Amino acid sequence: MSKFLIALMLLLIVASPAFAKPADLYPVSCNDLWASVKDTLQNPRNYGITSVDDLNRRASFVVVGNLTQYTDRVALAGNDGSCEIKSTFLEVGADNSDWRQFHHRLAQSLAKSQAAKSKPVETGAAQP
Repeated sequence: MSKFLIALMLLLIVASPAFAKPADLYPVSCNDLWASVKDTLQNPRNYGITSVDDLNRRASFVVVGNLTQYTDRVALAGNDGSCEIKSTFLEVGADNSDWRQFHHRLAQSLAKSQAAKSKPVETGAAQP
């Protein structure tokens, strides 16, 4: 009986990350992150938007190209000067490639918007 309990405990320890909801904390304001989320979802080759709620900063979408259409969701919540993104991606199997691809594309969009924000404004007149 004790071998069974030990095996069960080890199995639960290994499987517990699969039951956790992914949530990531970004060191930017929720307004900046929400703009990047919307920019990421605007690509019709990757995502089909089901709904966007700008007031609550939530979006529902489907991943284009999947054989089975699942409605995936993201939601933002402010957290002491940073922003937390909670995402729900319904995929079958252990591979979470849709979640990884979304977060990779989001990071690219956020980096692009942060780089554009930090560029100094150029004036037309040259100084001698």
